[in-house]
Amino acid sequence: MKKHLVIALAALFAGSMAASAQMQVLKDAERAQKSGKAPSEVVNIVTPAFSDPETATLAQTYYIPGKAMFGEFDQLFGYKQFNKLPENGDKKMADDLLEGYVYYMKALPLDTVTDAKGKVKTKYSKDIVNTITGHAADYNNAALTYWELKEFANAYRAWDIFLGMYETEPFAKQLEKSAPADTVIGEVYYNQALAAWQADSLANALGSFTKAKAKGYNKKQLYDYAIAVASNLGDQNAVYDWATAGQALYGKEEPSYLGYIINTYLQNKDFDKAFSIVDEAIANDPSNPQYYFVKGVLYDNQDKKAEAKAMFKKSIDLNPEFVQGLTQYGAALCQEAYKLSDEAPTTAAESQAYFDSKIKPLFQEAAQILEKAWNIDNNNTEALRYLDNIYYNLKDEKMQEDVKARQLQ
Repeated sequence: MKKHLVIALAALFAGSMAASAQMQVLKDAERAQKSGKAPSEVVNIVTPAFSDPETATLAQTYYIPGKAMFGEFDQLFGYKQFNKLPENGDKKMADDLLEGYVYYMKALPLDTVTDAKGKVKTKYSKDIVNTITGHAADYNNAALTYWELKEFANAYRAWDIFLGMYETEPFAKQLEKSAPADTVIGEVYYNQALAAWQADSLANALGSFTKAKAKGYNKKQLYDYAIAVASNLGDQNAVYDWATAGQALYGKEEPSYLGYIINTYLQNKDFDKAFSIVDEAIANDPSNPQYYFVKGVLYDNQDKKAEAKAMFKKSIDLNPEFVQGLTQYGAALCQEAYKLSDEAPTTAAESQAYFDSKIKPLFQEAAQILEKAWNIDNNNTEALRYLDNIYYNLKDEKMQEDVKARQLQ
């Protein structure tokens, strides 16, 4: 019996020593933090406490390194005011804010102390909340620092913390009186979306674009970029929703929104609905060449070449400088010439006469139209592709060489 008692006491003593050792780790870490040691040193000291059952659930375990992070940030911020910030100081400040937030948010839900009467009290929560909210604007600045450093994932995280403070407790109530206007918050969400996009986090990017819109941010590029991200995600419902919203605001200046909307119906083979949408747009704005262009694309999808050509022609009649209309009208003329070529007589004499009377005029008109399209937009590779073939068929070697030179530019 005595032997068993000795063993039991030894085990109890060993367990007590282990618990005492981990509590000593916390004391050592706190002493290092209070003496101004580098956060990395404080973290090295306290790390064993993260995994020990006796200390892993204590708020103090995470509060101490968090306190060290914010302490270093404040020290560096002071240096910055006097232009004495060390090299890479801005990045270090931003890193401290991110890491400090992580530690504090681990400590916050663990911070409960029960007194002798059974009343639950908190020891660190007030300081944690005050510290984080007191640095609210600094998180926005940290995001901008990360953006400049092209650390886009961290920029997204910093903005996520900044924005989250104004929407979640216990921070929102404390920041209520100093909260930025919705227009400012909307712009920050937009910037956050760009950061997520740059970090190839497309779902987060689309989510932030959506929040920016909800806060009233409605510049045209919001819709353009959101559609691009939704397209990359393969989210056709989101593409349609964003295009519909963009069309309502910017449809008169940007035909692509209508194109995305109609493409949704094309994918579903709902041509009647597609034509209904574009006809409604034309009825509301009959002088807009872009709508006739879209209708031409619709006809082309149904292999109604004559109708498509007529719509492309209508678009450039309304705007002679409309590059898309010029390019597609020129292409339609070429397609018509190709079709006639397939039907040409087989004898040499008849074939040449047929070419001169029916095909050549189409190629000549197409060349004039497509040269105009290229002169307006020198990046118009489609126009050059058709021009190369036109001059080949017209046996104009000089112009064909000229086109090939332009294609190499």
